[in-house]
Amino acid sequence: MNSNIKKLTLGAVLLALTFVITRFIQIPIPLGYFNIGNSVILLGCLLVPMGYGVIAGGVGSALADLTSYPVYTLPTLIIKSIMPAIFYLMLKLPIKKDFVKSVLAFAVATLLPLFGYTLTGCILYGFVAGLAQFPGLLLEYVANIVVFSAFYKPFKEIAKRI
Repeated sequence: MNSNIKKLTLGAVLLALTFVITRFIQIPIPLGYFNIGNSVILLGCLLVPMGYGVIAGGVGSALADLTSYPVYTLPTLIIKSIMPAIFYLMLKLPIKKDFVKSVLAFAVATLLPLFGYTLTGCILYGFVAGLAQFPGLLLEYVANIVVFSAFYKPFKEIAKRI
């Protein structure tokens, strides 16, 4: 199969999976919802080149917000497009253990949504209301690290076969 078609197909599947998981597996928190979409995006980034991961993360997540919390659509498009770019850049660090480097890259990249959505909430709803979502976002941050870590090895095996 043509390499470009394979990349495009994987990118489209990642975008769709990001939308479905983010949109339909939600736990409400103040001013939004808790989800494992960050894990889906960044695990998928192990399978596709940077441009595809950035588009899939940004657009898939923004579509999920457009259909559930529309006021967050533009902030999500920005936050979830930058997040994979940070992840890809962090993967270039000279750390020999791939798992450690990947989990570190994930932890750093997902700080952007943690603080980005808190800031967005403060701007949209006021400082106190914006901070009210921080505990839920922090729990989401930790849960996503656990999910990413648990599925890292299978995704790396898939990446080798692609």
